[in-house]
Amino acid sequence: MEHDSNSNDDNNKRIPVYEIRDVQVSEQDDSFVLSMDLPGVKEQNVYIKEQNFVLTIEALRKSGDTNVCKFYRQFSLDKKSIQPEGIHASLSDGVLTVHVPKRPEPQTLDVTPTSSDPPAEDDVENVFFRLDMPGVKLSDLKVQVKGDEMFVSAERKKENSTSSIKRMFTVDDTKLDVAKAKAYLSDGVLTLTAPPRKKALAEESGKENKDGQVATKTDNAVSRRSIPINTKEATAQK
Repeated sequence: MEHDSNSNDDNNKRIPVYEIRDVQVSEQDDSFVLSMDLPGVKEQNVYIKEQNFVLTIEALRKSGDTNVCKFYRQFSLDKKSIQPEGIHASLSDGVLTVHVPKRPEPQTLDVTPTSSDPPAEDDVENVFFRLDMPGVKLSDLKVQVKGDEMFVSAERKKENSTSSIKRMFTVDDTKLDVAKAKAYLSDGVLTLTAPPRKKALAEESGKENKDGQVATKTDNAVSRRSIPINTKEATAQK
């Protein structure tokens, strides 16, 4: 597929843009590997970024100082199976290889409820989930988290009967650090809290992250990150 494009590069001329169509996808134990041909392209002219779980690849083919053409492709990444922070790429002999790490299998974590009052509603350090549970005692309550799911199970015991309560919440664990979730049972109301992940907080405030890149605001608070290209690594793997 070919498109016309206005280039802002050195010669600022219109050049053809080609979609990268022949992409080989393979799966390893800990990652997915994308391999594609970029003949005539230098390392410094390959641009890869990930934002909102969309991987964008752009490559410029040059002849001296003249822009010949541009290659372009986008990939949608699965939030539940991909760990975008570890994406890395290598370029060797005109072949670009991109490694996309898998997310590790989430562990089931127990959250120990307390009978204390939850934080105030205006506490910006947490996101709140509430569930009315009148008649439930702390000793009959169990809270667990696994990946993007939070599980609540409880028993309400009366004089002559016992009723079971089971609930499941799905949360965006790319935004929330569910491993730091807390549970409060007070006055028959269960409150679950989880803090936003640090990268989401930094992005919302527009602060610079520890990698030296400025995070920008996005709808789902996933930071924009540039992916470095490593030519030496590809050569060493031969």
